[in-house]
Order: sequence, then structure tokens, then C-alpha cells
Amino acid sequence: MAFNKNLLLTFFVLCCMLLLLWWPSFSTLGDLFGYAEKAEYKGVSLLDFFKAELLVLVTVWGFLISYKQNRVDDGDRLVVKHIILMVFIIGQVFMGFFAGGFLVHQDVSWYQVVHESSEVMPSQAVILLICYPLYLFFGGGAYLYAKTRLPAFLRNKQVAFLVLAFAPLAFLPHYNTDMMVFNSIVAEFAYLAAYWLLSICWAVFGVMFLIIKSTQEIFKGLSDPFGDM
Repeated sequence: MAFNKNLLLTFFVLCCMLLLLWWPSFSTLGDLFGYAEKAEYKGVSLLDFFKAELLVLVTVWGFLISYKQNRVDDGDRLVVKHIILMVFIIGQVFMGFFAGGFLVHQDVSWYQVVHESSEVMPSQAVILLICYPLYLFFGGGAYLYAKTRLPAFLRNKQVAFLVLAFAPLAFLPHYNTDMMVFNSIVAEFAYLAAYWLLSICWAVFGVMFLIIKSTQEIFKGLSDPFGDM
């Protein structure tokens, strides 16, 4: 029961911090889906990419949930499962660094030439419609994979998987602080504090912690490949 309370508390804190970070961007967001319908690459619109991602997401999640384990894993099978789990985690890391380290800074000059609050930034559309579904695909997929294939490993690590899946939602495009509804030093400090706290928690607790624990299980499986784990 105590752990369930910790999980619920973590989810509540995550939601509060994300709402704080979303407010400056979403309060001035224009017609995102209208922009995505017009933005095309080689004849395929951004909205088409978004719909395809949702279809893949639902399909993969459905496949993961429908898994029924009917035998005890030996060391070899355990190693393979942890490698697949790490692929999900590494995919989440790649998307996090792509959005947080590349796309976030692409439109720094956007507000220097366009000061319309209803404008949709190109990187904003890509992050919300392409990166967000991929965060859920990799982060949520890692959790579902561990829940159905590695239930013993998942024990006492639900909070880490929750941080892995949802903390990257904080990686949003550059915004102009002058356009914030609550433009003050306190609001700016709260925004930056929430952003960096979520970023550090994601990198340390959501990514490194799970990779280290999964690596330990891989070494354990390699040391006894034919034993029941």
C-alpha cells in the first residue's frame, strides 16, 4: 500500500510540474492540427505522420498487453528479454535528446521575427505530434514489456518507469518569456526549476537506474544461461 501511495504521489507531482511547463506554450498555441495538415514532406502531411504513429502505438501496446507467459525463463531468455527492454529505453533516450537537445533550440529566433501569440512554431508541431507519441511508444512500451515479460524485475520500479515515460513531455520548444501570461522572476524561476528537475530525474532515475538494473540482470543471466531465473 505504501508503494502505491508513492506511485500516486509521483504521478501527481509529475502532472503539476508538466502543467507548469505546458502553460506558456499551450496558452499561446494556435491551430496545431490545421498547421499539421498543411505542413508536408514529400506529399505526406505532419498530420498523417501523427495518425500513423497513433496506429502503430495502439497496435504495439495491444501486442504487448496480450502476451501470456507459459514457462519459466532460463538465463538465455532472460538476457534476450532485458536486451529488448533496453532497446525501448534507449529509443526513449534518443527521442529525448533529439527533442530536448535539437528541436528545442531550433526556433530560438522564431519569436524575434514573429510576435503573434497564435503562431505555431515548426519545432513545436514536430515535438507535440511526432515526439510525444514516440515518448509514449518507447516509455509506455518499456513498462508494458516489463510488466508482461519481466514482472519480477518491475517490482518496486514502477516509479522509475513512470518517470521514464512522462518526464520527457517537459521537452518543449523555446518560448519568449515576455509572452508568458505570468511574466515575473518567480514564474521564470519556477519554470526553469521544474524543467531541470524533471530532466535530471528522467536522466538519472528514469534512464540510468533502469539501464544499470537491467544490465545487472543480463550479467546474471550470462553467468547461469541454463538455470531458471
